[in-house]
Amino acid sequence: MQPVIPDIGALSSVSVAHIVFALLGSLVLSFIIALVYRNTHRGLSYSQSFQFSLVLLSMLGAAVMIVASNSLLAAVGILGAFSLIRFRTAVKDPKDMAYILFVLVIGLSMGAQMYMVGVITALIVCAVILGLTWMDFGMTSKHESIIRLMCKGEKDSAVNTAHYEVALGKMSESFHLLSAHAHGDRMELTYGVRPRKGSTSLTILEALRKEDGIEDAELFDAKHQVEF
Repeated sequence: MQPVIPDIGALSSVSVAHIVFALLGSLVLSFIIALVYRNTHRGLSYSQSFQFSLVLLSMLGAAVMIVASNSLLAAVGILGAFSLIRFRTAVKDPKDMAYILFVLVIGLSMGAQMYMVGVITALIVCAVILGLTWMDFGMTSKHESIIRLMCKGEKDSAVNTAHYEVALGKMSESFHLLSAHAHGDRMELTYGVRPRKGSTSLTILEALRKEDGIEDAELFDAKHQVEF
């Protein structure tokens, strides 16, 4: 059985200029995408390593496309190598996954010598991201806040809880109990609260602090998907 010899002619057909242009083009476009991501990011899950990954994934995608488009044997080898890779980092925000796909599309376009597709896609999609961020697209005008109360425990805690919920009903448009935990003689209550029109979550928080039996109160803004 004769060994399989790679098609050297196909590999040598890739010009150095194309390789350099594809990698540098991917670098420039993914760098712009990373800047857009940084300036439009919302919430607490920002990661500098994710910024690095966006740039590197685009360049690696371009390199993979260059190799795969010029050698079938190399393409099969790349698929085998990818099967050995396991990404342990969980992507919590669906928008981050969209950015990963975004930079991969740009890298693959540049690697396949579809330069105009990569450039135009990068510019238009970045413009759409900036526009949607400026419009605060998808965000409702009324959003819930998370209020956590630390209360003194009593024998009849149900009556005590009802007292707080009556106060919440007067100050909020709607509310619901998210969790309740007992810590010795203390009780921790967590509510999702939607303020009434003309009111704010801070107003509700300050009013609850004055209620009898409440030792401490905390407010979390759920607008940017804060995890608690």
